[in-house]
Amino acid sequence: MGSKFRNALGWVLLGASGTCFANDPALMTLNAERFRDSAIIHDDPIAGVTTITTEKGYVEHHGPLRTVWNDEYLLASVDRKGQHNTFQVVATVTYRGARRSYGKVRFRGTDGTITVPTVLMKTTSVNCPTGECTFTDQIEFPVEEGLLRQLAAHAADKPELWRFTLLERLGDYSGELSTAEIAGLLARVDEYSGAVPPPPKVAAAKPGLGLGGLKVEASAQNPSRAGVLVTAVVPGSPADGAGIIVGDIVSELAGHAIKGPADLESAWAASAADQVTFKIYRGTAQMTLQGHL
Repeated sequence: MGSKFRNALGWVLLGASGTCFANDPALMTLNAERFRDSAIIHDDPIAGVTTITTEKGYVEHHGPLRTVWNDEYLLASVDRKGQHNTFQVVATVTYRGARRSYGKVRFRGTDGTITVPTVLMKTTSVNCPTGECTFTDQIEFPVEEGLLRQLAAHAADKPELWRFTLLERLGDYSGELSTAEIAGLLARVDEYSGAVPPPPKVAAAKPGLGLGGLKVEASAQNPSRAGVLVTAVVPGSPADGAGIIVGDIVSELAGHAIKGPADLESAWAASAADQVTFKIYRGTAQMTLQGHL
């Protein structure tokens, strides 16, 4: 929040009390995680809306009384019913003298500079009966989610400042937000709107083939009748589902010639399709069976 006055002193001494305060951290030293973790969240279960603000993410104080003159932050209204989320920039502006009316704001949008109306949410004044009035206005204006996401895209690499100008004939007000603040707010919004991508699914382990067997060699009478003689079939396994029974000889699996149990396991492990083809001998008859993962 950039238009707050920058205090050049590293420490501020509070009068004769001897109490010291650390200077506020520089805005551009704060990352998105700071704004995400410090976000203020309020749930309205009846309306089904959650409001999230970055109001506490960065505040700049001035002088021995630690006064906050101006402030800018983001406010999001998250529709928990899955409708449309809205985003506002909130600017608190303090000034002296004649009453001002910041009715419009100008800022850089996705397609160039744009100007939109503002809304005065609250105003207070002090010292008017005794001297020059001091006014504090709280002003809001809408900003599109697409613009915010564009600004936040590279915040992790190098935060930048996004600036806006509240327009007034007696004197404009220039404000700014860090793109890290924008990214932090969006991270919280995504958590509450369900937009956070789910963790990647871990593929289920491939089931075992479900048969045991012994190597058999071809004979002179049956020169091609070789492979693995099935000695056991696990109920409910892919082999059982394919219809393989004890006594069958598996000669081919998924296009791979089977010479022994090791060939059978490696061919099964290498098969990627949901359905694989077994070629077997049942007695002297050759058969083709289909197995499913």
